[in-house]
Amino acid sequence: MKNFVLSLLFTGLSLCYAQLKSPADFLGYPIGTKVTPHARILAYYDYLTAERPEQMKMESYGLSVEGRPLRIYYVSSPNHIRNLENIRQNNLRLARAAEGEGQVQSPAIIWISNNVHGNETSSAEASMLTIYELLNPQNSKAKGWLEKSLIIIDPSLNPDGTDRYAHFYNSVAGKNYHPDLYSREHREPWPGGRYNHYYFDLNRDWAWQTQAESIQRAVIYNKWLPHIHVDFHEMGINAPYYFPPAAEPFHEVITSWQREFQTTIGKHNAAYFDSKGWLYFTKERFDLFYPSYGDTYPLYSGAIGMTYEKAGNSSAGLAVYTDSKDTLTLVDRVIQHHASGLNVIEIVSQHADQVVKEFKKFGDDAMAGKLSSYQTYVLKHDAAHESRIRALLHLLDKNNIKYYSGSGSLRGLDYFTKKEQNHSLQAKDVIVPANQAKAALIRVLFEPEAKLSDSITYDITAWALPYVYGIPAIASNSKPGNLQAYQLPKVQQELSKGFGYAVKWDGFAAAQLTAALLSQKVAVKSSEQAFKIGKEEFPKGSLLILREANKRVDLEKILKEQSEKLQVPLHNLTAGIMEGGKDLGSAEVKTLKAPRVLMLAGEGQRATNVGEVWHYFDEQLNYPLILVNPADFSRIKWSEVDVFIMPNGQYPFLKNSSQVAEFTSWLKAGGKVIALESAVSQLAALDWTALKPLKTDSATSKTKPNLLKKYGDREREALEEYTAGAIYRVTFDDSHPLMFGTKDYFTLKQGANLYQYFEAGKGWNIGYIKEGAKTAGFVGHSLAKKMKNGLIFGSESVGQGTIIYLADNVLFRNFWENGKLIMANAVFLTAD
Repeated sequence: MKNFVLSLLFTGLSLCYAQLKSPADFLGYPIGTKVTPHARILAYYDYLTAERPEQMKMESYGLSVEGRPLRIYYVSSPNHIRNLENIRQNNLRLARAAEGEGQVQSPAIIWISNNVHGNETSSAEASMLTIYELLNPQNSKAKGWLEKSLIIIDPSLNPDGTDRYAHFYNSVAGKNYHPDLYSREHREPWPGGRYNHYYFDLNRDWAWQTQAESIQRAVIYNKWLPHIHVDFHEMGINAPYYFPPAAEPFHEVITSWQREFQTTIGKHNAAYFDSKGWLYFTKERFDLFYPSYGDTYPLYSGAIGMTYEKAGNSSAGLAVYTDSKDTLTLVDRVIQHHASGLNVIEIVSQHADQVVKEFKKFGDDAMAGKLSSYQTYVLKHDAAHESRIRALLHLLDKNNIKYYSGSGSLRGLDYFTKKEQNHSLQAKDVIVPANQAKAALIRVLFEPEAKLSDSITYDITAWALPYVYGIPAIASNSKPGNLQAYQLPKVQQELSKGFGYAVKWDGFAAAQLTAALLSQKVAVKSSEQAFKIGKEEFPKGSLLILREANKRVDLEKILKEQSEKLQVPLHNLTAGIMEGGKDLGSAEVKTLKAPRVLMLAGEGQRATNVGEVWHYFDEQLNYPLILVNPADFSRIKWSEVDVFIMPNGQYPFLKNSSQVAEFTSWLKAGGKVIALESAVSQLAALDWTALKPLKTDSATSKTKPNLLKKYGDREREALEEYTAGAIYRVTFDDSHPLMFGTKDYFTLKQGANLYQYFEAGKGWNIGYIKEGAKTAGFVGHSLAKKMKNGLIFGSESVGQGTIIYLADNVLFRNFWENGKLIMANAVFLTAD
């Protein structure tokens, strides 16, 4: 790589080759001396595309939540650019994602992703240097690289976060930067530019695709399925540089080739860094286990997926003092990411033929079932689970995972009982065969419990979809025959215009329908007792929409439109007498109020948890949510609030006597509080609440510590009291409205947040963890002993009001499907 790039950065000279402007020429400043807004980054890419159309092409793949363009840019030789579609189609055949035999005489496809975290700005800045260098006619090496490879660059996966950070920094920075951390340019305000509009970490959303950016990116990513995926990041300012090979644990499905070639790429980068005297580390911190990262999701789709990290992020600005009093500049960060990008392209181009052949082998092995631990996964159909099954099928569709119906029987592991059993396939059972192009991803998403080669992990350790969705399932090594395309019947309503209509409360779609009806002023009732209409059984919580109470709205039009949109069946009511339940005039058939819901959102709250609730209301429940800055707590008009949601965060108002008095006055008058995670512990610390933390076992507390511990074992010993995230089965009171519509629930435990059972008359013990409830994932030895006989879901009355305690996150990253109905129950149904 030529040293003139460094000269360009440091001197700001405007070098021009064959009339092609450098980033400095185009922007008016050397890269790294300012923070470039997203629109200007795209403008430079578009300029290059217009100047070199024979070598570069742009494709738009959508818009961010705030309406900013999402684009990728193809860069290669003129021949490859002319044949882009043929290369793409051939590559899908290599991956066995399309019919036909793929030809290995094809370029290696390298996808480079930048700024998935918007305040890790150096990668987007560096990408402008990288693409310029690839097109630079004086770089003879680059010409050779492009003959062997096709480069796909996404300048910013998170444009809303990118601009949030750029606007912040450019608005507070002066002519001269100040590198001390106390300077305001290093103090990015809440929520920070790391996240997208809804404060989601997009680097943890690749598989789940809850966010608009992830959904749209997955479409175009799966349209290509590249051979190499490079994900550029930044970490804390005192770290040097990280690149592959990654740390353990590697998931078992990652192939020996994927491991080996990561090492080959890493060694090539190391040699260059060594020549410059740059410090780096490998094989630490950043593992390859959790399936929804920008390195693991590509790995599980056949690519060599890799994370690159440079010291920096939001506290770095243009320059910052590290602990050693060195000055880390944005120029430094850009140079090293740029070097890594070109090094990847260089080494991959040198091994392009083998890269393509090994990618084909991955596809062939996937189809042969060689990447699978089980050969078949079966989701058992039950009318009570159909709403959840529809939701899970939607996730499979987004990930291009194929599923079928079939007949016959098989034997396999039952997820819920953890026992081997025989199962006769029913017509609506969902069969997911392991021998398909997405075999590795299927294994990772469905495996009842993945093997951990190392307990030190960067994220949660369990996520098997049957637990996440609460759907009974079987993992089998049998292969059922007679597979046919699967399709649940489409809901099309025939409304009788009789007495009214009933809706089964059996999944989140029913809650979405409730939200839609209440928002359109439709009167809705809910039965606290199960009932029957003919042969149809309706569980507790089921909805009743009566014609007499809805004369002022166009009831049939609203019901038909919303129920068909959400695929929720309506059942005709012919009378007010209910078989096997309370009649419609009973006090246990309650009219639902359209609650006015408020949440604090700002400094002191955990941004990702605020975002989970916000996105849940905005995009999933589609119901109004009032967001208030914590600093404006005293301005809240409590008379206009019915439900107050307290997400994970800090609540100083609980220590302010006047504010807590106003709050408790509202609560006692009939308000409802929904407290999540750390908010639960803060309420439990108050003397006027009955909830108290679970006490440690006396036997455990009296155990003498081992005083002869090794210093080198300190990190691993800390894991004895740790879990990054493990799945536990929850025992619950199904007669309480909080759990209406739920048959089986599994919670993600991320700590020892258990509470004592309420004494009789002081509250309701709704959901709890019993001994032996751990189902999947890693839990430290000492912590595991404490994870039993404790409360996670409960409620208590305070005057006429109610506090609902949700100690675990029921909306975790908004892919924890089975928790969404619990949150809806808390909002719409629960009362003491």
